[in-house]
Amino acid sequence: MKLLSLLSLITTTAAFLAPSTHTPPSSLSASSSPVQGISNSGKFFPETGKVPWDPLNLMNRLDSKGIAWFRAAEIKHGRVAMVATLGWIAQVNHFSFGGFISPSEGVKFADIANASPFEAIGKIPDSGFYQILFVIGAVEGYQEMIQPHYTLPGGSIGDLGAARCSPSSLERMQAVETKNGRLAMIGIASFISAATIPGSVPNIPEFFTIH
Repeated sequence: MKLLSLLSLITTTAAFLAPSTHTPPSSLSASSSPVQGISNSGKFFPETGKVPWDPLNLMNRLDSKGIAWFRAAEIKHGRVAMVATLGWIAQVNHFSFGGFISPSEGVKFADIANASPFEAIGKIPDSGFYQILFVIGAVEGYQEMIQPHYTLPGGSIGDLGAARCSPSSLERMQAVETKNGRLAMIGIASFISAATIPGSVPNIPEFFTIH
């Protein structure tokens, strides 16, 4: 039940604002969008021919507001996937902090670390689980309240104000995050698939499939 609740919240973190589906002008492109945010093309994307990676042809079906919404959704899901991938690796290696996660209930960090990734969620005390949900909701709510909104002109996709870098390195760092997020989404999906359907992911180390 906890796993379903957490997955349902995570998969809807980018769904507070529905994307626009108005037909855009034929001249619209990734670089012409008035929204400041994550680039999907250029010199840091040689693997896609330096053009936007758009297998669903969304660039020609959405206006700038809709495109910005999908870019934000990709960044958010990529960030969640990167954290999830690191968490899965830590869990199967039984990494843990010392002490208690809940002194009142006598639950130690080590108790959770010794469980499989799926079992670990069930071992988290209810109070701790709801704290996790609250933090996820608070971060998402804060992002949605930033003005101008990331789907509007002048808005900034994925900017929580936590990191700053020079303009010369910003584009590269954004490209790195985009690529790492895409890889992490594939990675965590592979871990889950391998753990639930044995043999579904070839050449994956056995200890990653603990379930």
